[in-house]
Amino acid sequence: MVYSLCKMSQKGFNLAANFLISSPNIYGSGNFIINCRSPLHFLSVFRYLGTKSVANCNSREKLKLELGNINGLDDALSLYETMAETRPLPSVNQFNQLLSRVVNLKQYPVAIRLFKDVCRIGVSVDEYTMTIAINSYCLSRRVDYGFSVLAFFFKRCFVPDSVTFSTLLKGLFREDRITEAQELFRKIVREGLCDLDVVTYGTVIDGLCKSGNTTVAIEMFGVMEKGKCKPNIHIYTMVIDCLCKNRMIDSALKLFDEMSKKSITPNVFTYSALIHGFCDLSRWKEVKMLLKEMMDCKRYPNVVTYNTIVDALCKEGLVDEAEDVLQIMMLKNVIPDEFSYNSLMDGYCLQGRMDEARNIFDSMFSKNIAPIVQSYYILINGYCKKTMTDDAVHLFREMPNRGLKPNLVTYNSLLHGLFRGGSCSSALKLFDELQAAGLKPDFYTYCNLLDGLCSNERVEEALSLLNALENKGERLHIGYYGIIIDGLCKAKKLDAARAIFNDLPCKGLERNVVTYSIMINGCCQKGLLEEAKDILLKMERDKVLPDGVTYNCIVQGNLKSGKYDDAGKFLEEMVSKGFSPDSVTFSLLLDLLEKTEHKPTILKMIQMFAPTTLKL
Repeated sequence: MVYSLCKMSQKGFNLAANFLISSPNIYGSGNFIINCRSPLHFLSVFRYLGTKSVANCNSREKLKLELGNINGLDDALSLYETMAETRPLPSVNQFNQLLSRVVNLKQYPVAIRLFKDVCRIGVSVDEYTMTIAINSYCLSRRVDYGFSVLAFFFKRCFVPDSVTFSTLLKGLFREDRITEAQELFRKIVREGLCDLDVVTYGTVIDGLCKSGNTTVAIEMFGVMEKGKCKPNIHIYTMVIDCLCKNRMIDSALKLFDEMSKKSITPNVFTYSALIHGFCDLSRWKEVKMLLKEMMDCKRYPNVVTYNTIVDALCKEGLVDEAEDVLQIMMLKNVIPDEFSYNSLMDGYCLQGRMDEARNIFDSMFSKNIAPIVQSYYILINGYCKKTMTDDAVHLFREMPNRGLKPNLVTYNSLLHGLFRGGSCSSALKLFDELQAAGLKPDFYTYCNLLDGLCSNERVEEALSLLNALENKGERLHIGYYGIIIDGLCKAKKLDAARAIFNDLPCKGLERNVVTYSIMINGCCQKGLLEEAKDILLKMERDKVLPDGVTYNCIVQGNLKSGKYDDAGKFLEEMVSKGFSPDSVTFSLLLDLLEKTEHKPTILKMIQMFAPTTLKL
């Protein structure tokens, strides 16, 4: 058994030999107890020179009481210090309770260090202790180190159970190591490493659903139905939710109907998943029917159910109807939360109704609902889209005063808004601030910077930024080069744009339909129609299919240059491939229609895509 597991994750098991002594990890290395930067620095290495004897019953009861009253990390560490100095040592169960509490506080690095120290001071750890350690590593996104603790299981002659393996499986899925998670599950089944229960199956099905492997998840569900361990309500709900999110609503309904035949009663989460699916498809009649069915079955909608409906209505532009749902919630004694108000704000922002969005935001405080980072982002993004950058900046600066740290998405939105409003210097300062806050710029950050500089006629600075990214060894994306090529074309620097375009394969980047379309448009704007045609041919040779944007660019270029026959040929090809002229192409055709000498040719082009009633 040990050998097969070692084969599965050799990296993890190679760590097992010196795990307790000096296993390196993301939190430091060596003996953590004497690391001055550790949160456990106050645990003196000399504490064993004077230990406390608390064998009496009152002290034991006091310890039990303190374990139930841990309110934060300081409480946990202080209690651990007391426990570690107590002689005889408290039971392993009490140490397990303490470690579990630290994990619940999301202090995973501290839990790992405490586990090591528990082993060092001589506590006889059990399976539960080691599973807590594995869970802490998995939650820290270091599942390999979790496997090193699994090896420690066998060293202590313990047999890991389904809880332990479920924890490791969840860790692999959390790190998007889907293939390895599937391989581990197959090993568990093939070699009988533990008795499979509904938790293990649920972990795998949930991981497959969330990673987009819907087909495999459904196959796993089928295996459960045929085996000894039958799916319960939670498994059914997982699969129904997955099917709904993939717009496979008929399959979800079929599974829902099967539940009643098997005497499995749907719960509020099952109904909510189906309602979510119908909302995504704007099937409001079915939503109403499901809500009625829920009520009849005394499965009353909760805040998640109502939030799903509110969010869907807002995305459909039905914000007033969403407000009505919010009123119904309160009449039913379901209290709206921050997500309810976020959806409403987003709905108003999408319609440009910023005053109403701001009123919703301000009303949260009067209802004792503290806005979260997402709340601020929604409003800041709305202000930026309406070029109300002063309001956006003011709201952004308010966040630290509320104890909130702007996330990268919020920074990106404000960057875009500042550049769009022409405040380049403020945008560049914000970029520096972003990095100083410890956030790592992502693809969207750099796109905003490059596009913002190009849009404000600072294409040379954008080019310098791209060169700096290349020199830093950053992972470069074709999208960055598309922005620069477009910026150079608009700045009438076609030669420089062409040079970058031609050099893309040397950089290991494949030119996509967007890049080709930008270059074709650049050539058309300069009247270089033959070069534009050559690029279109090259595009097709490279098996990159032109889209509607590509065709509109080349049709517009030919129309502006008076090449009406060529424009007609490209327009005909465009329509035959299912693309339509955009508003610019259509306006050009209408303007040219006024020139009588070209009227028959232009009319013929219009008839290619006009409704049959308009055709002559």
